Amino acid sequence: MRPLWTKAVAVVATVVAGAMVAAVAVVIVSSWWVHRHGGRRIYDALSEVPAREVAIVPGVGGKAGRINDHLRSRLLAALALYRAHKVRDILVSGVGGDPSGGDEISSSRIWLLSHGVEPAHILTDEAGLRTLDTMQRAARVYHVGSATVCSQTTHLDRSLFLAQAAGIDAVGFTAVMRQPLPSTEPTLETMKATLAFMETYFFRRGPRVTEPIGLIASTP
Repeated sequence: MRPLWTKAVAVVATVVAGAMVAAVAVVIVSSWWVHRHGGRRIYDALSEVPAREVAIVPGVGGKAGRINDHLRSRLLAALALYRAHKVRDILVSGVGGDPSGGDEISSSRIWLLSHGVEPAHILTDEAGLRTLDTMQRAARVYHVGSATVCSQTTHLDRSLFLAQAAGIDAVGFTAVMRQPLPSTEPTLETMKATLAFMETYFFRRGPRVTEPIGLIASTP
């Protein structure tokens, strides 16, 4: 007859193994569900992108105010849409609020202005702390009903999933980078997709900041 402690270890091992299998299943199913929301709603060619009200440029979390390749590619995609009259306005959303202006939102706005975008067509959201916040605030605060999300291919499925969950009729336009994304990005994106799924369907998370911050309507 086996000692009680061996039985306890066996039970614990079974529970742990079951929990691990369940966790893996949740990751696989949630990631698949989130990524299936992209599909045919993502466009690589500018000529094929349907017209929408706003181009949404999610931030990359940069706090130094530097326009890196990651963010520049998103801004270039939005600029192309604007110049082709595929969108009317550009909403840049991310980390902002630095009094000195050294943040990604103020830098993005300056970049767009320097590339010929009219001030009245640039909307800024300094409280787009995460993609979920960006999309929820775009719908609730900026009253965006339809949008083209400009981001890298790896991120677009999740961005569109969160935009649609916020009630936005969204499509995606691929932001092409000069440098490839880090090799760890797909794995990280899988975890983010699972989190987006859980926060949308189970936790019902909304934006952490609900009041208007930034420019809802710029003036010339």
